[in-house]
Amino acid sequence: MGAKCCTDRKKEEGKSQSDRKVSAPDKPDRKSIRQSVHANNAYGSKRGISIGYNGQGEDATKFDKAFEENNLKGFVDLLDSQEEIKQFEEKMHPWAEDPKTVGALAGTQLAILASDPENPTVKGEIREAGAIPKLVGFLQSGKSDRVQTAIVAFSFLTADCPENALAAFEAGVMDKYVGMLESPTPGLRTAVATSLRDMMLDNMEARLKFVSLGGTKGLIHQLNAPHDPAQNKADVQLEAVLNVQDFIEDEGGNIIPDIAKEVVKCGGKDELRKLLSSEDQEVRESAEEVLQALEDF
Repeated sequence: MGAKCCTDRKKEEGKSQSDRKVSAPDKPDRKSIRQSVHANNAYGSKRGISIGYNGQGEDATKFDKAFEENNLKGFVDLLDSQEEIKQFEEKMHPWAEDPKTVGALAGTQLAILASDPENPTVKGEIREAGAIPKLVGFLQSGKSDRVQTAIVAFSFLTADCPENALAAFEAGVMDKYVGMLESPTPGLRTAVATSLRDMMLDNMEARLKFVSLGGTKGLIHQLNAPHDPAQNKADVQLEAVLNVQDFIEDEGGNIIPDIAKEVVKCGGKDELRKLLSSEDQEVRESAEEVLQALEDF
């Protein structure tokens, strides 16, 4: 289904123009890992939290033990902790707030573990340890560090993991996310949009609920949303186009008429046409492909 993911595009950046394909490439399996903008959600090269973390309470001691033992259940149990920790020596994440409690710190560690491409089974293990309902609690907490920690964690947990995407949907993540598509924080918007895409992929119930919640306009707005200079603009726009394409296509790559009509009604064609003048070839070609799919609607 659909065009190349952004990761594939990055692999071609080092090639000369003569080496790159000019025509639109064959469409690969859209269930493949899409790590394009996840680099903007990652905690850099920090594979653990031994970086300026300073806590002296009972839960901090439990966290240290879980960290030493790489104990997923231990981290999940600590998600409820409200024990405060001192400010970090350096900012951990490009846009998310640093954790202010041991609970948020445990969520951050789960996000780091889930982001490891060399350990694909860990996402399921985190779900089985009971993390998803607790991370939904983070979204409901009203505390920005916990909310943003959960968004980063879900951006990795739902990627290329249908079981987690379904569990997140059933736990009510979509209801919390739709309004966040209008967040003033570009990285947060991108993470939310792609997790919503993960929840809707091959799930008609999720698509229909997304439409009923009024989410289509927010998804369309991502195509030309204000840009964060810290992010690669072409990657972010390409991801937004692919999210729209996945929204209108079923698992066989066929257009879903009712969803396509909703995208058109919400201004999808106009926003896609703007991308036809993009300086990036892949963005232009992908936007044109989606416009062709919407031609009869």
